[in-house]
Amino acid sequence: MRVISLLVFCISVACASDPASVATDVAAGSVDVPPDVASPEVDESDVVTVNDAAGDDVTIEDVTAPDEFLPASSYCETAVDAFCPYYLRCGRMAVPDEATCRAVFLETCNARYEPVYADFAARGSLALSAQGVAACQAHLAVVACDAQLGDLDGPCGSMWLGQAPAGAPCGPGIESLICDETSTCRIDLSFCGQCVALALPGEVCDLDHRCPDDGACVEGACVPRVQTAEPCDEASVCEAGAGCVADPVSGETHCLGPTIVALGESCDGERRCPYKSVCSGGTCKATSLLGEACTPAIGCASGSCTDDTCVPLGGTGAPCHTSLDCVSGRCAATKTCAPLGPACP
Repeated sequence: MRVISLLVFCISVACASDPASVATDVAAGSVDVPPDVASPEVDESDVVTVNDAAGDDVTIEDVTAPDEFLPASSYCETAVDAFCPYYLRCGRMAVPDEATCRAVFLETCNARYEPVYADFAARGSLALSAQGVAACQAHLAVVACDAQLGDLDGPCGSMWLGQAPAGAPCGPGIESLICDETSTCRIDLSFCGQCVALALPGEVCDLDHRCPDDGACVEGACVPRVQTAEPCDEASVCEAGAGCVADPVSGETHCLGPTIVALGESCDGERRCPYKSVCSGGTCKATSLLGEACTPAIGCASGSCTDDTCVPLGGTGAPCHTSLDCVSGRCAATKTCAPLGPACP
């Protein structure tokens, strides 16, 4: 289940810096919105083959089989088919065409995210759901652009299934996804936390019994969150990442999330830049890929900016200045990259 935190931060999970976040999907990442989208029926014309890192074939037929799990090493190569058409349709990545999107997505996803997912999968904390991947792809093909606030909202949140029970430790970012379907990750001010039980319908909610993603705890009871674009009032609780905003002309109020703007346009907390760009000096500016020239102020889409060139992220023990320089996402006090694995014991 998704993280419910005492702090607001992003879980960036699918590709590069989350366009719907300035500070974790996370969306991730970033990473919320749970419309119900079932896995599509598959016939022979629907079968698509992708290759995982080991060279094994994974097909859409595999993806729609119930209770099937895909190799964690196939995540980026499988997810790109779902996300790039959506990114192009909704202006979520600053690229001219789908071929460029696929190249950027695969470079960034394989550099920043898949190693972390795969490590937690190897520890038995996460599993890549075949059915969840298919449901995400079907959902992103039709969802209204302003209704998908984060990459892992809605059915896309069912791609990675947490395996840790209530009481298990969890942490920020991808580590918040490890809680199983009966629990959710509660983060405290230390940026660490634990999986706590979800409140069932009709049960009291509190710090130890949290509401599901589509609910909010109001006066000790779980109430439904108002979804994006739906009418709201001062008593409403909008879905995570959205707020109740009045139309400047009509005065009508609806739950709305941040707006995604294009390269060269002004940006701030409400006007967010698309993937492969960053808000610098109040303007969306393009970030660079591996081997390309860069500046520290703007940075790189998938690596770190070293000597004015984007270089791969550092592995365990590599020198670092910030956590963004490391594959693990953690730069230790020794200014070396920490190993992959849980940040919170």
